[in-house]
Amino acid sequence: MRWFPNFLSLSRVFLAPLIGWMILERHAWAWTVFFWISWTDALDGWLARKMGVESKLGVLLDPIGDKVWVIVATLAWWKMGRIPDWLMVMILFRDALILVGSWVVNWRTGQEDFLPSIYGKTSTVIQLTMLAGCFTLDKFWLQWLLWAAAIGTVVSGTDYVRRGMAMLRNGQIKT
Repeated sequence: MRWFPNFLSLSRVFLAPLIGWMILERHAWAWTVFFWISWTDALDGWLARKMGVESKLGVLLDPIGDKVWVIVATLAWWKMGRIPDWLMVMILFRDALILVGSWVVNWRTGQEDFLPSIYGKTSTVIQLTMLAGCFTLDKFWLQWLLWAAAIGTVVSGTDYVRRGMAMLRNGQIKT
């Protein structure tokens, strides 16, 4: 069972195309699959810590799983007209910035540990709530979640840039 937390992380990557398709097709089971994927996000890390099986692979798979499925679900809801262009671009830009920024920090300093910040975790919860709201909320109530997601995206993106710059300043530059 040591493999189970990593399996949960990896399942988000493989279920991402399915949830995207289910959203676009308005499939009756889309909410159930969405709910399952959302819970694996919290469950994988908790199980790894509880079972004492934290691994470098898990540290890598968890954020990849998160990014892939959140981006696919965001794009599907955008295509359905539930998420506006500006927010979709904002979310994709922040995630690309985090990906490129972590690569630059690793390339320049050799640092491999990029722990999520409280702002990043909060932003993820807000984005998941927004994506869940796309299933059921009318436009008026969904607007509140869209703006909350935008604010969370900007705050967490700014925090990750600030932390990345500090890592570059304080880290030993590889030569």
